[in-house]
Amino acid sequence: MCVFVYVADHETEPASKREPTRFTEVYLAEVEEADFRLNARGERGTRTATLHKEGLVKLRQKWIYLDT
Repeated sequence: MCVFVYVADHETEPASKREPTRFTEVYLAEVEEADFRLNARGERGTRTATLHKEGLVKLRQKWIYLDT
């Protein structure tokens, strides 16, 4: 799984004056089906899966870039 975390300026107007989008974190880790939890069906009837607590720890240990 690869996750990019970024900060984007969606408010400054005109848009040409906005700060550039900036990446703050990048993670790359091999996760398995057992690292996920299945969420209940949402309002639209679809199920989603998210990393459970231990899966998130596994992902965050494999950081590639952290803007401190």
